[in-house]
Amino acid sequence: MNAPVGLARKLGLGLVCFYGLGTILGAGIYVLVGKVSAAAGLYAPLAFAVAAFISFFTALSYARLVAIYPHCSGPVKYVLEAFGNRSISTLVGWLIVMTGVVSAATIANGFVGYLNVFIDLQAWLAIILLVVILTIIAIWGIAESMWISAAMTIIEIAGLLFVIYVAGDVLRTPPMPVQDYFIVDSFSALFGVFAGAFIAFYAFIGFEDMVNIVEEVKNPGFNLPVGIFIVIVVSSLLYILIAIIAVASLSIEQLAETDAPLALLLQGKSELSSKAIALISLFAIVNGALVQIIMGSRVLYGMSRDNMAPGILADVHGRTRTPIK
Repeated sequence: MNAPVGLARKLGLGLVCFYGLGTILGAGIYVLVGKVSAAAGLYAPLAFAVAAFISFFTALSYARLVAIYPHCSGPVKYVLEAFGNRSISTLVGWLIVMTGVVSAATIANGFVGYLNVFIDLQAWLAIILLVVILTIIAIWGIAESMWISAAMTIIEIAGLLFVIYVAGDVLRTPPMPVQDYFIVDSFSALFGVFAGAFIAFYAFIGFEDMVNIVEEVKNPGFNLPVGIFIVIVVSSLLYILIAIIAVASLSIEQLAETDAPLALLLQGKSELSSKAIALISLFAIVNGALVQIIMGSRVLYGMSRDNMAPGILADVHGRTRTPIK
């Protein structure tokens, strides 16, 4: 009798980092700068810094746990080891899967708005095509999926660097010293910072998805903890810099009212710049949906092996080495 086929270990540190950055940078930063600024005002950069600080400790916990328990169901395994209760662990697993489904669905719906900037397509058709194409990519193979995700992540990062390059001239002569964006002068301002940090924390959600590909990572005891650390540091620096440029360039009222703050930042520069950021946002959204599909399938695969989900979900295709079902 043939031994069951397992997942393929094909991912090095580079692809792990791009996977994590693609998840974290995703659609969040392209929307959340405005929402955080509405809560924290001029101290939005401090709010992002606080959120990054809190996320850093959570990320360190994940980095440690994934090295001890290199299991693709991630938090499901951690909860089981912590409490020894299969019912609680199973509930956590299904909640994580449902979160992935809802996130992918929300992202797919958001995809339509950006797509309509370039092509007028019926929403239902665009969503179906997107989900089918991304599912095919996820089935194709983990290395192939990660290379496509890495390419989209590079586009996302290039978009943020483009914003910094085009709108960053404000940093040469900011309306107030840069350090003042990090020094609160009243209790009400401090309350706003924490309210903004509460929202900004969402922008850092994504590093926990990295642990779900642990069984497809080479030398996971090193590559995943180091990858999580790199991803948190890089994303934090990008977020804080973008936040400084945003509050230095636009009024808080403008930032609070817009759902596309980065496009608004570039609007006064040129129509081409605004179109470019809309196209980049499209890639960011697609990447976010792909990651959720991959994450959900790995959690179900791991749960199935531990008899917390239907056994059929533990099947791995012999050629693609992915849990197709």
